[in-house]
Amino acid sequence: MDSPLPPPPPTTTAAVSTAATGGAKTLADLDEDAVAHCAGFLGLRDLASLAMTCRGLRRASYSDLIWSPVYRERWPEQFFSSGLSQVSGIREKYLARRIELQQFKFLDPSIIQLKSHTIPPSHILIDRNCIIVAQGSILQAMKTYTSSDDFPLVEMPREHNARITCARLFPLRDTFLFRSEAQIQDNVLVTSSCDHTIRLWWKGCSQRCFRGHNGPVTTLADKLLGDANAKFLASGGEDGTVRLWSFCTSGKRHALKATFYGHQKPITALSVAGHKPSLLVSISQDAKGDAMGHPQEPARGRGETGGGSGWTRRPDIFDTYGSIQSGHRGTT
Repeated sequence: MDSPLPPPPPTTTAAVSTAATGGAKTLADLDEDAVAHCAGFLGLRDLASLAMTCRGLRRASYSDLIWSPVYRERWPEQFFSSGLSQVSGIREKYLARRIELQQFKFLDPSIIQLKSHTIPPSHILIDRNCIIVAQGSILQAMKTYTSSDDFPLVEMPREHNARITCARLFPLRDTFLFRSEAQIQDNVLVTSSCDHTIRLWWKGCSQRCFRGHNGPVTTLADKLLGDANAKFLASGGEDGTVRLWSFCTSGKRHALKATFYGHQKPITALSVAGHKPSLLVSISQDAKGDAMGHPQEPARGRGETGGGSGWTRRPDIFDTYGSIQSGHRGTT
């Protein structure tokens, strides 16, 4: 006796769509989980285009399964601190926050009363989620992302013995401290002081002290000189000298590579050209600027002492109107 035939499978929308297309599934046949997985490889424009194709894909492209990862990747700290992982309507919240940021709208900004030393702050820097404040010879750091409303200032070790005159942030990858690609986003803090020294800070501690100035160090360059193989920091002193320090040397090797003379007054500012990181311009209280080239060859130029790195051309002095006056003065 023959066994009875099994009942036919229930007819579903996906089955009808599959039969209508000759057995091939279309994008509209995918469920929300599959669409959300595919959307992880799409940008905002692609998601907008996907939503305009049909009602089914519009509903899927507006779902929280798609927009939660987008929000979390863009603002991870705000996503978790606001509890957005437990609410719905992530797409609307993402678009609203994005529009506010583009329009520079800020709701209820945090007003923080810092309890610190009575010395007036002289420098302030922001390094990702950390605010660094210099007061006299003291450095303090404050984490802006905490689980509470309290933002305590943590004092860093007192390494400088006199007032801090300048503070800069430079990429860690340009220094001898760089070890792996995991540190690619990290920065180092560099400070100059009236105690004749320059210090390189990382992870809240002084990693190296640069000595060589005969007086207070008045300023530091805004960027590093050099190429990917060698980076140099330029510093200016109260004695009118400009000095170059290697960021690639460690241990007991001398970091001072060159000293240049020409100014008669304290250096007030140093700037590295953005289009060509081998050009440095300095200005002092005598209203004269010095245009310098980057050390490339072992031959020495006029006005340089120490280090032996050499310069490709003689530094020139030009006034604030841009006319060349003379070469650097000083002993070689």
